[in-house]
Amino acid sequence: MNLIHGDEVVSVDGDDEEESRILINKHRCKICDTAMDSYLIDEQRKLHICGNNPDCSGFEVEQGSYKIKGYDGPVIDCDKCGAEMQLKTGRFGKFFGCTAEGCKNTRKLLKSGEAAPPKMDPVPMPELACEKVEDTYVLRDGASGLFLAASQFPRKRETRAPKISELLPHQSEIDPKYSFLFSAPVQDDEGNPSIVRYSRKTKEQYVMTEVDGKATGWRAFYQGNSWVVEAAKAKPKAKAKAKK
Repeated sequence: MNLIHGDEVVSVDGDDEEESRILINKHRCKICDTAMDSYLIDEQRKLHICGNNPDCSGFEVEQGSYKIKGYDGPVIDCDKCGAEMQLKTGRFGKFFGCTAEGCKNTRKLLKSGEAAPPKMDPVPMPELACEKVEDTYVLRDGASGLFLAASQFPRKRETRAPKISELLPHQSEIDPKYSFLFSAPVQDDEGNPSIVRYSRKTKEQYVMTEVDGKATGWRAFYQGNSWVVEAAKAKPKAKAKAKK
């Protein structure tokens, strides 16, 4: 369990002096009278464990109404089950986690203090074989938009950008927020398949084409309600060598 240490937790209705009172009035173990360490289980339960653990098995569960210290924003609704999601702390920092039992939905906490947009459920694509490992792809939704990953990731590590032609057969399974991609050009003027990419500068998905892993220069961006194509620039012709 990703338990939040008690030093980061205060009561919902606590005043400015509560943090000092918590440090002074730490719970004492009923077995050996040692100061206990506290951890938040959920928004209504705090776990106190004897400071001599594991030598002493003393513990107690305190009922109440708690929140993360320093976080005054509202809770958000879980996009999977509709229950409340609250701020928690894990191995990689703070995140929103669903409070409903059995729901493991999480959403990252952005630098702005807001929850990251909800991710869509992975879309199996068994017709697409991986290129480097023995597996098939699934379509996933990450911080940089859509990408293909081996279905047994991370045990089998392989990812790549999807082609527009690979998305079209799965339109009904892909989150509607990506529906604009379904009208993107399937290929460029030379017949090269268009690939979905993500621009970190503009924070948007666009399409481009490649030949032998190198960009052709052809790109298309979704602007307004249509796709705008940027054709590849013609390469300058090499100058003929002067005859002696």
